[in-house]
Amino acid sequence: MGIPQTAPNLDAVGAPLHRVVRRRGVTCQICTAPVDGHRWCWRCRTDRRFAGLAGIVVPLIYAIAGTPSAELLSKYKNHPVRSVRATHSAVVGALLAEALAAHERCLAAAVGVTVDARVVVPSLTSRPGVHPVALAANAAGIAVQQDWLVPTLDARCDRVIRAEKFRVYCPDRVDGSHVLVIDDVWTTGSNAQSAALALRRAGARAVSVVTVGRWLNPDHPGTAAFVRDRLSAGEECAGCPVTGSRCL
Repeated sequence: MGIPQTAPNLDAVGAPLHRVVRRRGVTCQICTAPVDGHRWCWRCRTDRRFAGLAGIVVPLIYAIAGTPSAELLSKYKNHPVRSVRATHSAVVGALLAEALAAHERCLAAAVGVTVDARVVVPSLTSRPGVHPVALAANAAGIAVQQDWLVPTLDARCDRVIRAEKFRVYCPDRVDGSHVLVIDDVWTTGSNAQSAALALRRAGARAVSVVTVGRWLNPDHPGTAAFVRDRLSAGEECAGCPVTGSRCL
């Protein structure tokens, strides 16, 4: 599943994007949210009670509320001007392509199984048509299976992890495979982890998640300090987004 690697055109964003920080005691070892000496953030620690969650979660950048990084992940799908959507969608696609071309093998090494297929978390907000992140991925040369995972009729976009939010349309293809789940933004992770649960219950041998942005709210004092003292000072993952250092 070769992917052409294209460097993101960050001029379209208008400001630097902060790649995530992976550092024990500084950021959550699952979702890379800032923590204060802990291994996991409160949400990820609480969610560990679920059996069958994604084996690894890999955010690429921080989407900081009120900054161009957050605007990127809104404008690529919601801006009323098509050309603006297209410009920002190209950045989203290039971020995914850059990461997967260089590090999808690291995902495979982390969970011990080669990636067999990629899916996108379906929209749970009644958005018609193909999800914008799937369009961005396809335009960047990333093959995704758009019909393997579909929302159920009563699914809601909430902060609850429930495998029943999604239906696996072709469990025979999922059975025994490593499925990579792609999402645009991780806030609580409830929808991505619900997708992971649904895929695991359908027989997937492994599920991993790559999300373009990890949402941060700087109104939270701990998050504000993290943005000020670390991100604004230039700290970020300069190596593999899977490990935070060397590739696997």
